[in-house]
Amino acid sequence: MSTKYTGAKPEEKPLTNLQARRLAGLTGLAAKSFAGESLVKLSDSLKWRVEPALFLFRRICGKVVKKDPVTGVEYGVPFATVYVEDTDCSLLSYFPIGSRYVWHYPLFCTREVIGSTKTDACGNFCVLVPRFDIDWILRWRLERICFPYIFNRPNLGDLVAELQPPRIGPIPGPDPGPLQRLAELSPAVLESLGGSHAARLVREAGGQTALRMLGAQKRPDADVLARRLFERELPPPLPAEFHQALSGHGVHAAKGASPTEGIRAAIAAKVGLDPHKELAKFELQQFIGPFERCYDVLLPEWQLILDVPDITFRVTQDTNGDGTEETIYSEGYFDVRWDAGALPAVTLVAAGTARESRVCGQPPVNCSNVPAIVTVGLMTVTDPSYFDATNGYALRTNRPSIDGVSPHPLDTNPPFAQTPFCEALQLYGCVAVGAAKYYRVQWSVDGGTSFSPITGPAWNNYLAADGHPIPIAADSSGWYEVDPIDPVTHAAVPRTSLEFPNMVLDWWPTDGKNIVKLELGDATKAHLSFSAAVALEVDNSAPKVLFDPSNWLAWKFASESDSALRVLGTDCPLIQRKAVPQDIEVVFKVTASATHFRDAALWVSGCGGGSFTPVTTDPSDKPGHWYTSPADNSVALYRRYSLSATAKPGCYTFGCIADSRAINPAGSKGENHTPIPDWYADPVYIYTTPSISVAVVNED
Repeated sequence: MSTKYTGAKPEEKPLTNLQARRLAGLTGLAAKSFAGESLVKLSDSLKWRVEPALFLFRRICGKVVKKDPVTGVEYGVPFATVYVEDTDCSLLSYFPIGSRYVWHYPLFCTREVIGSTKTDACGNFCVLVPRFDIDWILRWRLERICFPYIFNRPNLGDLVAELQPPRIGPIPGPDPGPLQRLAELSPAVLESLGGSHAARLVREAGGQTALRMLGAQKRPDADVLARRLFERELPPPLPAEFHQALSGHGVHAAKGASPTEGIRAAIAAKVGLDPHKELAKFELQQFIGPFERCYDVLLPEWQLILDVPDITFRVTQDTNGDGTEETIYSEGYFDVRWDAGALPAVTLVAAGTARESRVCGQPPVNCSNVPAIVTVGLMTVTDPSYFDATNGYALRTNRPSIDGVSPHPLDTNPPFAQTPFCEALQLYGCVAVGAAKYYRVQWSVDGGTSFSPITGPAWNNYLAADGHPIPIAADSSGWYEVDPIDPVTHAAVPRTSLEFPNMVLDWWPTDGKNIVKLELGDATKAHLSFSAAVALEVDNSAPKVLFDPSNWLAWKFASESDSALRVLGTDCPLIQRKAVPQDIEVVFKVTASATHFRDAALWVSGCGGGSFTPVTTDPSDKPGHWYTSPADNSVALYRRYSLSATAKPGCYTFGCIADSRAINPAGSKGENHTPIPDWYADPVYIYTTPSISVAVVNED
């Protein structure tokens, strides 16, 4: 990750006035003795009067991303400038009655830049922040009741902790981890509490849980649990009288005043402020939140909080190629969850105008005097031990299982896989050959019988010297310049001066077998030569999970024989226990399939008062499966579950997660591989997680 500041070194930068006041508040010395001085000088002149730790730095790392509005995939924003700002705000805080959250309205904010850095090719960045700045924020919050909470943006880990039922007495056995607790909760409940983004994060966590059930290597939980529940600001539930005022009824202001002025006057009366002075900048649409709130202290619905300290970020990038950077992320508030311990990574979601990159890391490309397609993303297509260039399959990734239960051991050799590609693919190769001035990519979907040029794809490359974008686009015939034009200087840029000098195409192919080859042209775009053809098998289709209504889910009392199994329908399925509940059993069966199937697993979640437990002694038990050969693309799964009579009545959810074995080797998700990996791995890019809920009730 990048740690290079633009300008002076962090310890040599002069302190701002705001920093001087904060350091003065921690040391008891006068602020004027700090303003304009550097920490390196102060640490020497005040080493016997000030705690030395205050002159140290803490590292904050994160990533600037742009989210695809359709797929939800987050792509890194490379070579953007991240400004670190010391921020001091006075806020009008709104604690809606009955809400789990609090919202803040900024009234007066002061921001001073204390450093800057550039994101790397993957959008990652790291900055060094003076230790005293963070100590002041922590001390300021800890001295005030509730403030350590109400400036924390909620994450998935908070939701897990909140939904964890209280425990009395010793815990029988190991305490379940947070992902296991997530698996016990209904996706519908999670979405209602944390929104659709929370549900998506839980699906990611569910994929990790299913992998572990199938014996895959454990993946870190912290990255998922530290993600924000709400990526963007969400509006608060305003009081009914405010909505009435905005519609022309309810709250009234002076004659001729707007509804907003009437609302401002009503709030001013509650907090004891002058609506024309202290609340002059109050706007209902300028809110920050939601944030966590505390319930152990009663707070008024509206409360003024003065001089709230924080470290925030602003990000700029040259988005239009004019040589001047535009703002793509601004007025961030409370981006970092401050803690005395390790600081979680920060994710800054840039505006839609940001120039993202689907590339993360530069594959090694050795060019000679002939055109060639060398890699797809970071994966070589010229080494037959990695890739089958005739049929278009990756051979090492998502290999078939030996036993159908767990992934193939990563430390052993073949069997090889037949793993297709998915999503946008980047082709790297050699086009700066001989007299070539132009190149294009010829494409065939009929097995190589006929070819046509690929037209339309455009993307951004970047000047290696300073990172400003170099747009890459073709003419109507698909020809790209070997040396693209810099939009700032209007001069040709030698490919060796680009950040990704060997990238020749950023392209979303069609499903099926795509055969591609490079064509070189001279200055008049006349044909010079072709490269060898390479096949790329592509599969963007999601797996299918079928619930057969005739036998997918059946139940009985545990004391009954299987002949008493009652089949549940898919329309509001209901299990009616007796007035005095008895133990019950449920048999769950599904069929999972995919064009390129990898694995599938059954799961069940509870309602907080108990959960179904597997009956592993059933001879038909098959709750999960990992494919054993390229032809193994469908599986019937079966599991019997039991529910104790002491379990609460409520809504229980049965589901299945099924994964495709298709991969995308671009590294766009942040895998900046150094060195390039051997590709013996088991990543998931495309999956499906259907589920259905069953009501369990007691008879009256």
